[in-house]
Amino acid sequence: MELKQKINWKNIGKEKLILFGLAGILFIGASYFESVGDSKKTEEIPVTETHRANDFQNDTESEIKKLVETIQGVSHVCVVVTLQSGSEKVVQEDREERVDENENGSRNSSLKKSTVIMNQNGNDTPYVIKELYPRVEGIAVTAKGVSKGNRESQIIHMLSALFDIPIHKISVIEID
Repeated sequence: MELKQKINWKNIGKEKLILFGLAGILFIGASYFESVGDSKKTEEIPVTETHRANDFQNDTESEIKKLVETIQGVSHVCVVVTLQSGSEKVVQEDREERVDENENGSRNSSLKKSTVIMNQNGNDTPYVIKELYPRVEGIAVTAKGVSKGNRESQIIHMLSALFDIPIHKISVIEID
């Protein structure tokens, strides 16, 4: 028994040879048009919301108030926080870029952008990738008992470390 057999082209037939040739040409053509033709990319678009910034501001103020009230001898705390901007939601965006090449070598390109929409409970909403919370810009604290010892300095340094803001943007004042 012979392990190697010669391929007899006559046994394959003309039809099968033509089909194999056409399939090869299609694969080569498809790979060419894929690299030149359409390309889809995703992009992030920020969407701002102001009502969430107010919630964030109120929550931050109450957390600072609770924290400062835990310091021994400090009471009647009032806190005001200023924010640099509102919160932002970054939504998913599809980009479809099409490049057509003419016989003379010139290229025509077009770009189509669309926001990805989700349907939740019958409502169409943009698909949110991430949410960016507002950045704290300044803090004002008024309280009783902050002028004793070095409590004022400790509060300023604590808030500066927590919110990564310079100490000149934090004010702590003693009230009667």
